[in-house]
Amino acid sequence: MSESDSPIVESEGATDRGEASPADPGRFGSLPPLLLLAWCGLLAGHFESLAFTVRKRWFDVNQFLWTTRHYPWLLPLVNLALFLLVGSLLAILLRAARERGRWWAARILCTATLLPGCWAVSSRIYAIAGLLFSTGCAVRLTPELARHPQAVRRAVLGTFPLLVALTLALAAIPWRDDRRALSTETAAPLPPTGTPNVLLIVLDTVAAEHLSLHGYSRRTSPTLEELAARGIRFDRAVSTASWTLPSHASLFTGRWPHELSSGWNTPLDGTHATLAEILTRRGFATAGFVGNRWYCSRDSGLARGFARYADDSFPRLTPFGKAELVARPLLGLQTASRFLEDWLAIEVQRPIVDWLTRQLQLNRRGTEDIRREFVAWLEARPQPERPFFAFVNLYDAHYPYELAEPSIHRFRSRARAERDANLLRDWVSIVGKSPTAEQVELGRDFYDDCIADQDERLGRLLDQLAERKALDRTWIIVTADHGESFGEQPGVFWHGTSLFQAQIHVPLLIVPPGGLEEPRVVADAVSLRDLPSTILDVLGPGGKSEDSLPGTSLAHLWTRPRGESPTATRRDVGPALSELIPLDAFGANPSEWVHAPAWPTSSLTQTGLSYIRRGKDGAELLFDLAVDPGQQKDLAADPASRPRLDAIRREIDRLTDGPLTPDRFRP
Repeated sequence: MSESDSPIVESEGATDRGEASPADPGRFGSLPPLLLLAWCGLLAGHFESLAFTVRKRWFDVNQFLWTTRHYPWLLPLVNLALFLLVGSLLAILLRAARERGRWWAARILCTATLLPGCWAVSSRIYAIAGLLFSTGCAVRLTPELARHPQAVRRAVLGTFPLLVALTLALAAIPWRDDRRALSTETAAPLPPTGTPNVLLIVLDTVAAEHLSLHGYSRRTSPTLEELAARGIRFDRAVSTASWTLPSHASLFTGRWPHELSSGWNTPLDGTHATLAEILTRRGFATAGFVGNRWYCSRDSGLARGFARYADDSFPRLTPFGKAELVARPLLGLQTASRFLEDWLAIEVQRPIVDWLTRQLQLNRRGTEDIRREFVAWLEARPQPERPFFAFVNLYDAHYPYELAEPSIHRFRSRARAERDANLLRDWVSIVGKSPTAEQVELGRDFYDDCIADQDERLGRLLDQLAERKALDRTWIIVTADHGESFGEQPGVFWHGTSLFQAQIHVPLLIVPPGGLEEPRVVADAVSLRDLPSTILDVLGPGGKSEDSLPGTSLAHLWTRPRGESPTATRRDVGPALSELIPLDAFGANPSEWVHAPAWPTSSLTQTGLSYIRRGKDGAELLFDLAVDPGQQKDLAADPASRPRLDAIRREIDRLTDGPLTPDRFRP
């Protein structure tokens, strides 16, 4: 690309006629075309980053970024690479057209510079509408730039170093924050000698009913069964919510969902202390490694208190997938392929689209990625003697129920799995209608495959930690944030759609350092809300009154007097309240969430009983879990249940300070 090919070199007369004219390289003072492309790329990236930041901070109802924290510097670099690569190729193609080619190149370059910021202003702007708007602006702006070539040259040469410096400065911010957190950790006094570690593992979207650990007919959890053989198994552990963020928020703060800010569009704020913050003050090394990049990401608020929090990575070409110039066309390609197949019955090469999507987008981080990061963190710790609190979120069982490679299908043959893979992609629309028994079996098979595969990979992680002697003085806690429904109740699927046991009954295993000689089983209904206070209890006094969290420690449930049966438990446990606040607390959910309840719902699980109340009209359900674990027979209308109902109503009102009605959530 020669200097005379600079894409915005035009004469005023040619511009007025809409025609090209011979370029005058002197008008730009020999401005190198590659420099111009680089400048436009950086400028487009910073415009995109700024538009996204402003939108999220002041205008977007959804307060989650759902992208990497590195986007302020990553987007300029990605756009720089795109402009240099595509711009150079385009220049070669247009070079043969000479003046006419330069006329087109100028407008294409200007459009491409404006387009990322336009798209980033709002996700609701259609891609074509944004393209047309940016093109219209470019058509009007380019002639004005051509009339002032020396000003353009001075602007490019003067601001290019500033754009580079700004990019580097933005890249240094996350590095500085990480170094500062590590410095604070290493400067803290060491806890008393012998203080144990804590490893908290959350199996995202793993229902207790789908684990052989709890009697499921398929062998899905041999690793968990091995852990249970030397620890404490809780047979009726209940999550505080049926979806990720409020469940994790309770797990970290010891508070009920209605006490917290965490919602479908709002992260956990800094009002209440977290377990990681308290353990950091106690001198623990703290680290989080998460697979759920949506509701466990750093901007969810769950990272507060962790010195290290790994929630993103950039394999393959995924950095390019962060940029609007790549993400929007990819989304259009996906939409077009689905439309052609589903509505026009035109066969497209969907595997090619899927392959391209996998190269450019990272929707989940697999257990293997988490394992490598966790082990690397352990081996690189500057103070190995400092006890650690590590939080691990494993996401492999979450929809779309895709097995990581290499892996095996245990409950659906590989041939059947490959045949049904396309059908599984349409699982969202399938369960929105009336799925057949075979279709429900399809989803369940894939889900169970993912649980079993994740269990095996979890075993490898624990084996690696054991080889490094990292578990010798470590409390291992394994649980799940919520379960998953597969039509056990008519029309109820997914999670975050009900408070039936399929979505809130979760596994809970606690293995003390070195394990127990005799395994324990706790039959009482317990809440995950009590886990933070349990962890602080088993670690011993912290020395400060503020280093405590609400809730009831579960430790007394596995301690017993000499001679007492190993399976015996005590009855003094905290309540097991669960809550579900819909996407829109005023009763109107987006159409794509038709399965979610339109009104707040609460439930109370007691030993042998499950009570569910809907906030809109006070509709009630009551089930005897001892004889009806599948919750098929509602006892709420049975006169014999009235005393129990009255007692449960009073308990829920006490816990929630009144019914969970939409009026409570009006701003």
